[in-house]
Amino acid sequence: MLDKPGPRAEDPFQKLLLRLSQAAAQGTRPSGLIRLFCQATRAFFHADGAYFWRCESAEELVGAEADGFMASNFIGRRLTASDSAVAIDAVRQRRMVYVNDPAPGRYSTAEEFDAKSLMAAPLLVSNEVIGAAVFLHTSRADYFNDDLAAKATILAGQLGNLLEASRLIQVSREKFQPSEILAEVAQAIQAIAQSAAVAETLAERLRVLLRTELVCVFLQQGTGVELHAVAAESSQLATDVAARLQDRGLQFASELTLRALAGVVPVTVTVEPATYLDDLVPAGMLVAVPLNAPGVKGAVFIYPRREGAFSREEKDLLTTVVSFGAVAIANGELNKKVRGRVDELQNIRPGVDPLKVVALELNSELDLQQSARNVVNRVADVMAAPSGALAVQQATGLETLVLQGLSVEIIN
Repeated sequence: MLDKPGPRAEDPFQKLLLRLSQAAAQGTRPSGLIRLFCQATRAFFHADGAYFWRCESAEELVGAEADGFMASNFIGRRLTASDSAVAIDAVRQRRMVYVNDPAPGRYSTAEEFDAKSLMAAPLLVSNEVIGAAVFLHTSRADYFNDDLAAKATILAGQLGNLLEASRLIQVSREKFQPSEILAEVAQAIQAIAQSAAVAETLAERLRVLLRTELVCVFLQQGTGVELHAVAAESSQLATDVAARLQDRGLQFASELTLRALAGVVPVTVTVEPATYLDDLVPAGMLVAVPLNAPGVKGAVFIYPRREGAFSREEKDLLTTVVSFGAVAIANGELNKKVRGRVDELQNIRPGVDPLKVVALELNSELDLQQSARNVVNRVADVMAAPSGALAVQQATGLETLVLQGLSVEIIN
């Protein structure tokens, strides 16, 4: 008797499942997996559009990823539980839903996208619905059927499993090593002397740590703020963001920085694609962390990421890391001022470092009174002071020396 043939190696459905699994095994981030899912499944189903709605809360869905027809108009859209949409039906019923030739007025979003046939599959992770995948066809009113619905159910289930596996791997890597993360960031930023370089390093480390596309550092200048550093997923994104911020985004940044500085915990706001950054960053939660140290005030903005909102643990870690950065930036600003003063004095006396002169003269004279004269003269030079005084406790009583208008006292 002949063996029953199994699935052919070239079976497109099996190849699609394997492609998704391989992408996850290669370490593709959740946002990348969802993007690949939309692209690959749209091609497999020969649909005009594939879309992923993320559950922002129990009452709201947010358009997170799309491929095909009107994809650019989908990102950032919102649906509430009271809206009539095939994605809402799939999430509420926790099962596959497909509708051919929907009645006029039944689904307002579907009509806007000119959908003649619709199919939606919920994504479940640990028995919790995290979103819904939606497919549409714009020309055929009888396109979807039970066979396609069954395949979409399997694909959505696999994506949910892959996302959960990715999350667990990430947790195992990060959850139990916050001290190592803090030590690494602190060492990186404390080793840099210039405040701008500190801010750039801080922003980049936070961007990688929180798996987001954009982090900006703003410092107060007068009544407003200035962009001090940008860390972005690409150099082109950094350039575009800097241009948009300088153009019309600093007022928003100034207001949010003031809100952050008014408290001690991060401030969170929801940003839409229609904000001053347009479509440069995804819609979602923006976190503003106060940056506060002697001589330095500002905020670090962590822009939304595609994989979802930041957890409480991430925001707690973020607060601690930024506190390190604030001190390092303040030290960098102080170092810049000191070096500026030294450079100014070196211009007056080319080739001579006044700080080194003071140190050398402290060690070059054994006589106490002469050492006192030298110290007062050199320190007065460094500080640009018209006069100075040096008080030293002695058992012999009080002695006053006058040298070039500088009063030097040795007192008991």
